[in-house]
Amino acid sequence: MSYLKKYKVLCSILLILLFVFVSTQYIKPHYLFKIKDNERDINQSISKMVNQPIEIKLMEDIDNKRIVLFTSGSELGESVLTRGSNSKYRLDSVGHGTNEVRYRIMETNQGQYIRFVGRNIGGISEILTFVDGEKYSLPVTEGEFFISLVPIIQETESKFPSGTVLYDDQGREIDESVYP
Repeated sequence: MSYLKKYKVLCSILLILLFVFVSTQYIKPHYLFKIKDNERDINQSISKMVNQPIEIKLMEDIDNKRIVLFTSGSELGESVLTRGSNSKYRLDSVGHGTNEVRYRIMETNQGQYIRFVGRNIGGISEILTFVDGEKYSLPVTEGEFFISLVPIIQETESKFPSGTVLYDDQGREIDESVYP
C-alpha cells in the first residue's frame, strides 16, 4: 500500500473516531436529556408519565441525580432524574401509591445511597435501617415531607434495605400501624 493510501485510511479512521466521540459527548445528550432544570418542566414530565397532575413537594440533588417527592391526589410518589452533560435531565423512574414512606437503594455516578422519602405523619426523627448486615442511621428533618439519604459503606447488589425501624424525636420506636 502506498504512503498516500495509508495516510487517507488513517485520516478516515480518525475522522470516524472524532465523529463518534462528538456524537456521544455532545449530540446524544441533546435528545436523551431534554427536561430543563426548572420545577415546571420537571412537573410536566412526571405528570405526563403518571398520566395525572402532580404537585412537587420536595426536590433534592445528590451527585448526578435529582430525587423528586410529589403527591398526586392522596397518593405519594417519587421520581429519579439523571442530569446529562448538557445540564438537562432524563426521567429514570417514577413510582406512586398509598405507601407513606418509600425506600430504595439507588446508584449515582459517585456510588450507592440508601434513599427514604415520605410523608412524616408519625413524627419520624430518625430511620435506622440495615443493608447486608450493616446498620445505617438516616436523620429526618422536621416538616410534613422528607427526603433522607445516606451513602452505603460497601457496594451491594440489594435493591432495598433488609429491615427498618422508625424513631420519633424522643428516641421511641414508632408503631408500624401509623404507616399503612
